[in-house]
This record gives sequence, C-alpha cells and structure tokens, in this order.
Amino acid sequence: MDAFGYLYTIATVGMTFAGLSVLTMILRQMLGGRLTKWDSWVTRTWIQLGFMTTLGSILPPLLTLFGTTAPTAWRISSGVMAVILGSWALTFPRRRQAVNPTPLPFQVIIFMLAMDIAALALAANAFVVHGERLAGVYAAAVTAILTGAGMLFLFTFVYWYEATIGHEQPKS
Repeated sequence: MDAFGYLYTIATVGMTFAGLSVLTMILRQMLGGRLTKWDSWVTRTWIQLGFMTTLGSILPPLLTLFGTTAPTAWRISSGVMAVILGSWALTFPRRRQAVNPTPLPFQVIIFMLAMDIAALALAANAFVVHGERLAGVYAAAVTAILTGAGMLFLFTFVYWYEATIGHEQPKS
C-alpha cells in the first residue's frame, strides 16, 4: 500500500474532525447550552488535534517534493511531530488545570498516556527505527493522534449529553 495515499486519507479525516468539533459547539449552543471558557478550551483542544493530525499527514510527502529521500523524510517528519506532540502532551495537564481545576478523569489520563506513547514512538522513529519500518511506525503514530482525539471527543460528548439531560452544567 502507498504510505502517502494512506496519510492523505488521514489528513482528510483530521480536517473533517476539526470541522466536526466546531459544528458540535455550534449545535450545543443552538440546543441552549452557553459557551463557557471550559467549552472553548475543549473545542480548541479538538481542533489542535485535528490540525496536528493533518500536519503530520502532509509533512512527509511535502519533504519528498523537495527531493528528500523517503527515509530522511520519515525521520525528519518523525522528529518534528515528536516535538510538536510531545510538547503539546506535556503541557496538556497544566493547560487543562488553568480552565478546570477538577482532577483528570480516568479516560483523559488514558488519552494522555496514549499521546505520550505516540510522541515517544515518533522520537524513536526519528533516530532508532530501521528504514523498512519508518513509514509504518510514523503512520501508526499519526493514526494514534487521530484515534485519541476521536476517543476524547466521544468521552466529552457523552459527558456533555448526560449533563444536558440532567439539566446541569458539566464540570469537566
């Protein structure tokens, strides 16, 4: 299978996810929910993950357009995405704490561990992984970002839905 074709598909899904995130907030407001600082932060988080997935998906093909060899493109892309995802994941708890001081739910802790593992896999791919596995490890890590974002979206959506049905404002 063509790795770039797969990544283009993931890029499309990542952008669609970012758009869906915005539409979800609009729908929430239309149903009577007011947009809080917390809601804005959650939506921004979803959009960041969607754009991060998209960037990660288009970076290797872009580098090859400049004449970079495939293994070098995979390694550079892995390094760039390891720094972006790693710094995003490491600052996530502090950024969340700033808008919502409640403890992290178990599902969010699992999400954070998955993002940490994906960042470590990308870092390893940049320096350690053998050439024939570079594309697979990279594609798996970018897919993990999108999958984690989707799981975080579903967790939050279910929580908000239950809070709306119970006529209470969500706390986390």
